[in-house]
Amino acid sequence: MSYALEVDSLQFRYDEDLILKNISFSIPKREFVSIIGPNGSGKSTLLKNLCNICKPSQGILKIDDVDIDKYKAKELARKIALVPQDTSIAYDFSVFDIVLMGRNPYMGRFEKEKDSDFEITKEALKATNTFHLRDRNINEISGGERQRVIIARALTQQPDIIFLDEPTSHLDINHQIEILSLLRKLNREKGTTIVLVIHDINLASRYSDKIILMDNGEILSMGSPQEVITRSNIEKAYDLNVIVEENPYTDSLYIVPLSLKRGRKKTINKRVHVISGGGTGGEILSKLEETGCFISAGVINVGDTDWELAKKLSLNIVEEKPFTGISQEAFRKNMEFIKKTDLIILSSTPYGKGNMKNLEAAYLGLKMGKSVYLVDNCHGYCEYDYTGGEAVKIIDKMKGEGLTIVDSIDTIINTFI
Repeated sequence: MSYALEVDSLQFRYDEDLILKNISFSIPKREFVSIIGPNGSGKSTLLKNLCNICKPSQGILKIDDVDIDKYKAKELARKIALVPQDTSIAYDFSVFDIVLMGRNPYMGRFEKEKDSDFEITKEALKATNTFHLRDRNINEISGGERQRVIIARALTQQPDIIFLDEPTSHLDINHQIEILSLLRKLNREKGTTIVLVIHDINLASRYSDKIILMDNGEILSMGSPQEVITRSNIEKAYDLNVIVEENPYTDSLYIVPLSLKRGRKKTINKRVHVISGGGTGGEILSKLEETGCFISAGVINVGDTDWELAKKLSLNIVEEKPFTGISQEAFRKNMEFIKKTDLIILSSTPYGKGNMKNLEAAYLGLKMGKSVYLVDNCHGYCEYDYTGGEAVKIIDKMKGEGLTIVDSIDTIINTFI
């Protein structure tokens, strides 16, 4: 395989502080790679090393199979280009002149621009949709427009690799999409290798072929978005509890933050069984998961909203086939969890003939001496009885035998957990 960039055992120090620790990876040509990680993880420092702005303390860095130190400055500028985080420019040049500066690596000391240089500049302006700005002062255009102009300048260098340091950090969402769509187009149509540092995990997942996840100066994970963007990796790097979803509109992964992990209660010895369905257990399952309890759920039909959430939270589930009533086998498995649990929580799920065995299982658990709570956020459990009153009768019996009705899962967490 032909690599655009190879890094082997790279280390970097600021004074005595080791910032990058034995970094090794390779990027094939024509790939789109995002570097993500929390603040202080070493993302921008790594990018500066890759661009030869900072010199590593040790390690090998190759561009197109040649050690980066073997390149002369202009030779390297024909291989790589950098779009910095700060695109402000102190001098008042026109957009065209700013982009034309990218031709400097191809010109002699006192050589003037040739017709080919002007043509390449025009093509770069057109490719970045900034040709109409060519006569404008660089400091009189918007931030998103200036970002595209600096990318156009990078294009005129005709590099094999474009490095970008947080190109979307100060832009509105429409300009973020505009910039990243442009970069992907350059990557796909011109074969330019793209390597960028970016904070937004969801955007990184949407546009990248590969993602490098950094933490504390090291690579925590590298691979496809599906390999890197996992609950476990995000928790380790960001100390954040998340759900990883798949966006049906963009066919990419995205994360939904739930809570910070620090300060979580470590009550792992508590076992809680949740009986829910139809999306009524979402808040219950999410908040319980944050406590660190051992959580089981069931019986839930495969494909149910609560089933999907329980799967994403990696919970233990007693499941049933879609659109079918609870079988005797599923009921038996449900009772096995109930026998081992410390607490049973019922959501405000509607009861019909198909799921009445769930309510019966909770009643049996109550008779065993288990603590049973009903989270009645509908303020009237009669409203979700579709059994001709049979479910209400069982709940009324349970009330007389110790069932506790609350209006919020928070009440249960604060008192029981």
